Amino acid sequence: MTTAVTVNRKPIFEEPKSADMVLETILFGRKKKWYYLLSFVIMPDHIHLIIIPEDKNVSECMKSIKGFSARQINETHSNRGSIWQSGFYDYILDDGEKVLGRIRYIEDNPVRKGIVEHSEGYKYSSIRYRGETDFGKFFK
Repeated sequence: MTTAVTVNRKPIFEEPKSADMVLETILFGRKKKWYYLLSFVIMPDHIHLIIIPEDKNVSECMKSIKGFSARQINETHSNRGSIWQSGFYDYILDDGEKVLGRIRYIEDNPVRKGIVEHSEGYKYSSIRYRGETDFGKFFK
C-alpha cells in the first residue's frame, strides 16, 4: 500500500476537478500497464493506493502519478510548484488477508473522516470503479 500526501496537507482534492485529474491519472497508469491496481481512494489531502508493479517499480509509478497529476492540476489552475510532499509511504502487504484488510481500510476512509455515510457514496474510491481495477484478477 502506498500513501502520498499534499504539501502542508492542503485539501487540494476537495475541488472535484483536481480530484478528477488524479483519478484519471491513476486509471491511466493501470491502462498503460505500469501496475495492477487493486484499490485506491483520493481524499482531500492525500491518496492511498494498493498497486502491484508491472512495467514500472513502485517508485516510478508514484513519481509518474504525482508528476503527471501535479502538472495537470497546476496547468488547469495556472499555478506553479509542488502540490505533493516529496516521497511517499510504502507498506508491504505480504498476504491476501492483509491486502483485503487494507482495501477495506482504504475504501472506508471517507466514512471514517465523515465525508460520506457509506463507502459506495464516495466518487473517488475504487469501490465505485471495481470494473476498472484488477481486484477481480486476484480476489473473487
